[in-house]
Amino acid sequence: MGLLSRVSGYYGPMIAIVLGMILVVRSARLRRKLPPGPRALPLIGNLLDLPRSHEWLTYVEWGRKFNSDIVHFEFAGTTTIILNSYEAINDLLEKRSNIYSSRPKWTMLNEVIGWNWILITMPYGKSWNTRRKLVHQEFNPKQSERYEPQTVKAVRNLLVDLLREPDNFCHLFRHMAGSIILSITYGITIKPAEIGDPAIDTAERALEGFEAAAVLGSFLVDYLPILKYLPSWFPGASFKLKGREWGKDADRMLNEPFDIVKEQIVNGSNKPCFVSYCLDRKNAKDVDETVVRESAGAMYLAGTDTTVCALHIFILAMVCYPEAQRLAQEELDRVVDPDRLPDLKDRDDLPYITAILYETMRWQPVDPLGLAHLVTEEDEYRGYRIPRNSVVTGNVWAVFRDAEIYGRDTDKFIPGRFLTPDGQINPDIPEPTMFWGTGRRICPGRHFAMISMYAAVAGMLYSFNIRKVRDKFGNEIVPSQEFTSSLQSRPVPFPCEIKPRSEHHEKLIRTAAVLMNDVDI
Repeated sequence: MGLLSRVSGYYGPMIAIVLGMILVVRSARLRRKLPPGPRALPLIGNLLDLPRSHEWLTYVEWGRKFNSDIVHFEFAGTTTIILNSYEAINDLLEKRSNIYSSRPKWTMLNEVIGWNWILITMPYGKSWNTRRKLVHQEFNPKQSERYEPQTVKAVRNLLVDLLREPDNFCHLFRHMAGSIILSITYGITIKPAEIGDPAIDTAERALEGFEAAAVLGSFLVDYLPILKYLPSWFPGASFKLKGREWGKDADRMLNEPFDIVKEQIVNGSNKPCFVSYCLDRKNAKDVDETVVRESAGAMYLAGTDTTVCALHIFILAMVCYPEAQRLAQEELDRVVDPDRLPDLKDRDDLPYITAILYETMRWQPVDPLGLAHLVTEEDEYRGYRIPRNSVVTGNVWAVFRDAEIYGRDTDKFIPGRFLTPDGQINPDIPEPTMFWGTGRRICPGRHFAMISMYAAVAGMLYSFNIRKVRDKFGNEIVPSQEFTSSLQSRPVPFPCEIKPRSEHHEKLIRTAAVLMNDVDI
C-alpha cells in the first residue's frame, strides 16, 4: 500500500474535516463586509464615482450618505479606506501604527521620476526608520532651538522684502522658507529674493514634479504599473517625458548641494550644518553617507512647502477676518517693546498669536487628506474588514470641521476657539496636530516648522496691516476663499494690501534687517 493510500485510508476523514473548516473560515473571512461605500461595477470598480477634485468634500458626503465615518471604494484592484473622524484615525493610524505606517507604491513618483529615496513616501521599514531617526535627532524640540538665529534672520529679510514687493508675498514666503532650510541643512547662504537663487530654483522645479505625481492615481501608471515599460514616444506615454525632466531636477536637488558641502569639508571652508555634522569624522562611522545625502535632500520638501502654503492661508485669513488681526496686533503692542520687533522669546506671552497659528492650520489644512497609508496586514475594525495592502487615508479636513471637537462655526476663522475665557491656550481643545500627519508618519520636523511659522506670523502682524484692496469704484474686493485641489490645497490667487502700520514700524523693519545681516550665521 502506497503512502498516499495509507494517508487517505487512515487520515482521509480528518483531512476532509480540516480542509472543510479552512474553507468555511476563509469563505467567512472573505464575506466579512467592507466599510460602506458606493457600489462598485464589474471591471471598472468605482471609477465613475471617483471625485475629480476636492476629494475630501466628496468623502464627507459619502460618510453622511452611508451614515458612517468609515467608507471605501474600489478601483483597479485596490481597496481604499477613508477615515472621516478623529476616533477612526486615532484608532487605526495611531494605535495600530505598527501595521498602518507603510506607504502605497507610487509608480510615477518613485520609479519613473526617481523619488524612491524621499523619506515621506518611503515604505515603512529599516531604511525609513534609519532616515527618520536621523532627521528627528536634528529637529526635535531641543535641537530646533539651535537654528533660531537662521530663522530670525530669514524672517527679518522677509519683512524687508514685503516693503519692496508686497504683492509678491507668496514668492517671498518660498524664498524665506528655502533660505532657512538650505542654511541649516547645507550651510548655504541664499542670494536675496530680488535676485533669485539657483539652489532654490532647482528645488522648486523638482518639487513641482513631486506635487504633480504624489497624488496617488494622478497618473494611470500608478494603477497600471506595466505602462512604465512603454517607450516615451508611444501614444499615451508622455508621462515618461515629464518624469525624465522632473527626475533631472530631483537628482540635482539631491546631489549638488550635498557634494558642495563634501568639498568644503575637505578644504575646511564648510559652515556648521546638518550635513557637515553627520559627515564629521567622529560621526561618520555612525551614519552611512547615502543615508545622510537622502535625509538632507528630503528636508527641503519637508521644510518648505507646508510652511509656505500655511502662510499663504494665513494672509487670506487676515484679509477676510480683520477682527482677528486687530486682536493679534493689540496683544503684540501690549507685550512687545515699541523699539523692537517681536522675537522667539516673546512666544509664551503671545497666546493669541499661537491661537492664530492653530486656527490657520485647522481652518484650511494644507494637506486635507495627507499622504496615503498602506495597511500591511489583514485587519478588522468595528466589524469591518480592512484587507491587507489597502490604501488607508485620514480625512484631516473632516476632523478639523468637527463641531464636537472644535465648537461652533468650524467653517469660519475664529482663533478664540483655542483660548480660555481669560485668553490663555485652552488645554481642553486639541491642537491641530493632524496638520503634520498621523501615527509614525507624522512630520519629524514639525517643531522647527512651527518656530518658523510663528516668527513669520508674529513679525508680519506686528509690522504690517493686511487688508482687502478696493476696486476703481472704491468697493472692497472680497476674496472668494476658494482653494486648489492638489496634494497641497492652497488659496486661488487673490488681491490684498500689505502696508507697514506706520513709518516707525517701517524703520524698525529696515534697522532690524541690517543688524541681523551684519551677523555671520
